[in-house]
Order: sequence, then structure tokens, then C-alpha cells
Amino acid sequence: MKGFLLLLSFMTRIPMPKIEYNEEKLGKSMKYFPVVGIIVGLILLFFSIVFTFILKNLAYTAVLPIIIMVIILTDLITTGALHLDGLADTFDGIFSYRSKHKMLEIMKDSRLGSNGALALILYFLIKFALFYSLIIENQGEAIYAVITYPVVARFCSVISCASAPYARGSGMGKTFVDNTKTCGVIVATTITLLYIIGMIFMPFVLFTNYSLPLYFIAQSIVINVVIVLLLGLFAYAFSKLIERKIGGITGDTLGALLEISSLVYLFLLLVIPTFF
Repeated sequence: MKGFLLLLSFMTRIPMPKIEYNEEKLGKSMKYFPVVGIIVGLILLFFSIVFTFILKNLAYTAVLPIIIMVIILTDLITTGALHLDGLADTFDGIFSYRSKHKMLEIMKDSRLGSNGALALILYFLIKFALFYSLIIENQGEAIYAVITYPVVARFCSVISCASAPYARGSGMGKTFVDNTKTCGVIVATTITLLYIIGMIFMPFVLFTNYSLPLYFIAQSIVINVVIVLLLGLFAYAFSKLIERKIGGITGDTLGALLEISSLVYLFLLLVIPTFF
């Protein structure tokens, strides 16, 4: 529990009681990173509901972009933009096309470069467009996306930690990489799959008169499990690509993967069901 609370305080800006720092416990808690995603997802859902109620008298077309911005901003505030910083630094370094050593130096630089700025602009545009398309296509699926994308994205970070060595001799990310093994991946995968499947049945719990044919329920489970497995493969491939570029992964690349995989997940939620 102490390790998880350390992880929660490190990865979010949620107020936490003061906890004595323990590097090993923090590193070993990485397998519970999807649980942090569950908490973030529920916070996003809560504020989405609150603002939907506040804006209920406005036209749907006026409310839609505001709700999407609420989701994006709440995510930013909850995580302190920690992972977006990693996304920008990674793009600055990798797309500098320098030597491995120089790439790592650029990624460590706190200043924002042109590649990083472009990555952030594209990230927000793509995320807004994907949420907009999901809500227009299927509101139920959009709600499901809000409460599950933070979980699946963090699952991808766990996969990355177990897939490649740490690129530097020291650093905060090294704690997670050194302490995340196959057992940790199994735990994170189990948590993620149980959660995404459980959320499919949530409407049946909340609404007693809610019903769907068994075929559609089974199809939805298969689709979402397939998407998670595809994201796992994506995380592994991304980690190996980064390893080839700079000799391993870093805290910045973990953040970049988390944000990129969230976009890929939203895209797959939008596209994969159309093939069934």
C-alpha cells in the first residue's frame, strides 16, 4: 500500500498524506500503475458529469466542445502535465537526428524545442478530434473511453518498463525499469483486462432496465480485449524502437508512450468496432 501511495503522489497531483520516500517500494509499485489510471479516469468522468449538468440548458453542439476541453484540462491538472513534458522532450531528442548521447542531452534539457512544441500541438488537436468523433458516433462508447483510456495508457508504460533497459546510468525512471519484471506485467495486464471488461457491465449495474443481446456483450468484450492486446504490442514495439535509437528507455519516453498510446487507444475504439 505504501508503494502505491508513493506512486500515486509521484504520478499525479492528487493531495496525499506525507509518506516517507522509499525508492524500492516506489519502483515495485509500477505494476499498479493501471490503478492510478482508474482513479484518474473516475475523476475525468466526475467532472464531465458535473459540467454536463451545469451546461444542460445549452445546445448540444455548444456543450460538446466544452466537455471535451473539460476532459483534457482535468487530465492535465490531475497529472500536472508530467507525461506531456516527457512527450515534448522525447520528440525534441529523437527528431534531432543527433548521436545517442546528444539525443539524451537534448531530452534532459528543460527548454522546449520546435519538435516538442509541434508534438504538443498535434497531440491536443488529435485528442480533441478523436473525442469529438467518439461522442458523435456513440456517446456510450465515449463515456467508456473516458474511464478506460487512462488505464490502458498506463498499462502500456508498464509493458515498456519490462521491455527495454534504462538508457542512462541514473534517473527516476530507472527505479521503475529496474523493478518491473514479468510478474509485474502479469499483474498490470490482469488489472487492466478485469477493469475494461468490468466497465462493459457497469450500465447493467447502474440501470436495472438496461439490457443488450448476449451476442453484443460478447462482441464488445472481444473487441476491447483485442484493443488492449494491440496496445501491448504497440508499447513493446515503441520501446524497442526507442532502445535502438538511444540505447534504452527513459522517464521521458515512458511519458511519451503513455500519451501516444492514449491517442492510439481512442483511435482503435473508434475504428475497430466498425469491422464487426
